[in-house]
Amino acid sequence: EILSGVVVVTSKDTVQHQGISLTMEGSVNLQLSAKSVGVFEAFYNSVKPIQIISNTMEMVKPGKLPSGKTEIPFEFPLHVKGNKVLYETYHGVFVNIQYTLRCDMRRSLLAKDLTKTCEFIVHSLSQKGKLMPSPVNFTITPETLQNVKE
Repeated sequence: EILSGVVVVTSKDTVQHQGISLTMEGSVNLQLSAKSVGVFEAFYNSVKPIQIISNTMEMVKPGKLPSGKTEIPFEFPLHVKGNKVLYETYHGVFVNIQYTLRCDMRRSLLAKDLTKTCEFIVHSLSQKGKLMPSPVNFTITPETLQNVKE
């Protein structure tokens, strides 16, 4: 899949910049609620956000943007790092799977850098068509059971 869109820069005057870059990130975070501090505290302290996807691209080389509205199209291939899986976006009680785009316009020392971040949603199509039900033979007898007291 490809993530595509347009970065829009609107300004009254000509804007001088040191480059415009776009960063795409996806991560899985474990969140702690106030009610479960004791239960998850040890687990939470040892787990950092797991990065699923991360990619940065230089959109515009250093230069000037004209006054008015400038549209810069982009396309990002959604390739995960290593053997990780691209999970659907999920905002739950303890788990957060979030994907964001961050656009940075670097500017000279006197002008402050500009940054804008937005979230995008990853939704996978239904897999029902691919699954074919098939019978599985199994037998339960007293001999096959484990950890059963007589």
